[in-house]
Amino acid sequence: MKLYDFKKLSEKLDLLKYSKVTESRFEIVRKDFSEEERRGNITFKEDGIYLMINGIEHKGYMYIKKADVVRFGQPKFHITNCSVIQDQKNKGYFNGHYFWHNSNTVTIEDRNTHEMYENININLCSRCSDQANIENYRSTQGFFDLLDIQDNDPINNAELDMFGYVKDWRQISKKFRIENEFTCDICTIKIENRVDQRFIQVHHRNGNKLINKRDNLQCLCTLCHSNIDEIHIANFQKKRSIREIETFVEKYKEELISINNPYIEDYLTKV
Repeated sequence: MKLYDFKKLSEKLDLLKYSKVTESRFEIVRKDFSEEERRGNITFKEDGIYLMINGIEHKGYMYIKKADVVRFGQPKFHITNCSVIQDQKNKGYFNGHYFWHNSNTVTIEDRNTHEMYENININLCSRCSDQANIENYRSTQGFFDLLDIQDNDPINNAELDMFGYVKDWRQISKKFRIENEFTCDICTIKIENRVDQRFIQVHHRNGNKLINKRDNLQCLCTLCHSNIDEIHIANFQKKRSIREIETFVEKYKEELISINNPYIEDYLTKV
């Protein structure tokens, strides 16, 4: 349900001068790369290839439309103007041969058999990986999982849920936690067990849930998050939250003690 479907909450947003926008900013797009480049909509940056759509830059990659899959296997995708791309441009093999895309999978046609390989996950070009110093992903799925977190004016472009978070908060939170390897920024505990990675949460440094730029986000373990400020201390007094802290400490008490978590001693004293 949308936050602005509730009368009182809607009035509160009006009071705070938050705009009501129903369209989500994120969309899956596939465009002819050369055509968009001719229009001046393509920009190469250190972390990817950006396409301008309706005044908003979208981060993506490029991949070849038709490949000799039978002979050479699946092609690679590119995020930089690497030496492979430069060589293709010099030989006249580039223009019209690539798509710009930002999905986790792609569709490729074999140039000889015309067989379609739909919704496949392809790997990153090694030259691009070296040039961009990429270490945390190797495939289109990995690229998609780490797409840039919302980095523009959230008030004028966000659809909100009933708790005041942007509509795609879960996706933003997941990407940020993956990017930070599920490590707490305060006590440095790292949760590798996938089931327990719920104990690493994302905190808004300035308290504004609508500002999801990286410099306003912080990965915190449940114990650190519950003590970060007076508001969170109060919010974590609910039974469900208390039980979550108890479960976390029960499972990771020894590690929390060994890394000198700043809140573990007080917690153990109180219980």
